[in-house]
Amino acid sequence: MLKGVYHYLLQYDPEADRLMGFVHSLLENHEGSVLDVGCGYGRYLKILQNSGYDALGVEENKTIVEANCKQGLKCLSVKEFQQADTQFDLIIMSHIIEHFPPESLKDFIDGYLDRLKAGGHLIIATPLMSSYFYDDFDHVKPYQPIGIMMVFGSDNAQVQYYARNKLVLKDIWFRKSFFRFSHVRSKYKGGGIAVRFYQLFHLLSASLLYLSRGRIGKTDGWIGVFKKVGG
Repeated sequence: MLKGVYHYLLQYDPEADRLMGFVHSLLENHEGSVLDVGCGYGRYLKILQNSGYDALGVEENKTIVEANCKQGLKCLSVKEFQQADTQFDLIIMSHIIEHFPPESLKDFIDGYLDRLKAGGHLIIATPLMSSYFYDDFDHVKPYQPIGIMMVFGSDNAQVQYYARNKLVLKDIWFRKSFFRFSHVRSKYKGGGIAVRFYQLFHLLSASLLYLSRGRIGKTDGWIGVFKKVGG
């Protein structure tokens, strides 16, 4: 039982609840179509479809697409999606943008915004820089909300390029995770008293985050709600 509690506390993350809260507030009575870009194995796609939303996932990995379809989830490969011309009321990009260099990201977001209805919304969830950001092998760089707006906003900031689609930031939430040790030998080698010490510290830190309902911890990510204007 203690192992179960330990695992639950270390995995505790209010991000999913907050993201879905934004979805509910944007699509009253579950009306409107949703596109989950880079849906993976359907973390949000399952919730959306089980909640009655008209939701479609798009995923680059064909094996994952097949696995999602076998579960009854509506999911297309990138190539299949590009052959369609459906427009959406809401697009979700959860933990996607940090895998792109800047100019490629501009084109990536622009391409999907072409499929977002004018007045529709884009939800971005992404990590900020932390000591564990590059633990994920293919993380390229973290992006700040203000950086997104410098390219997709209408203020003509002094940057190298602008996007053809324009956004306004409507809401934002910053995620907090429990304080943790990152660059320590025992994280990689394991064993010994040091590991038990770090485990205890992480458990206490995770408990503090949980008991404070996500208020006490290290800010390491954000969710932004953007509205497409014009077009």
